Amino acid sequence: MYAIDRACELSSRFLNAVKRHKMGAKEDLLADLIRHDRTGSVQRIHDKFIEHGLKWKGPSNSQTLLYLFRLDGREMGVAAMRRGILSFPTTFWSARTPALRRALNRVASYQQVTTEPAISSSQYSAGQIQVSESTLEAIEEIIEEIVIPEARQAGAKLA
Repeated sequence: MYAIDRACELSSRFLNAVKRHKMGAKEDLLADLIRHDRTGSVQRIHDKFIEHGLKWKGPSNSQTLLYLFRLDGREMGVAAMRRGILSFPTTFWSARTPALRRALNRVASYQQVTTEPAISSSQYSAGQIQVSESTLEAIEEIIEEIVIPEARQAGAKLA
């Protein structure tokens, strides 16, 4: 019960903060993802990426938040989040198959979302995990122990 109360408090605090400030497309999208997540998982995952210094964007023509770093003038997306799903962009993870496999193995197979057949946004994803209360702890560990180290190894200057 504490987790749900905490999630509601965090979501409420975020939504009140964005009301006070003009929101852009990425803030609108994050607010929408938080509003549809009753567990607080979206906020905690977002905060975990941001606390490590990853940038984020959410174009107005997309329903996906991309977490990235910049290197030599290029954007390198390391993770993406949309309603109920955390995904690992193919452009970054295709060259890091063992690390991706370790990440996906942190959750049960039924908590993974298939990327085959490649339709819609799954065509850009090397792997996907359901975002839920039952996967939150594993996702936080994946971010700490796999995503951030792989980003640093690729040249990201992160906190």
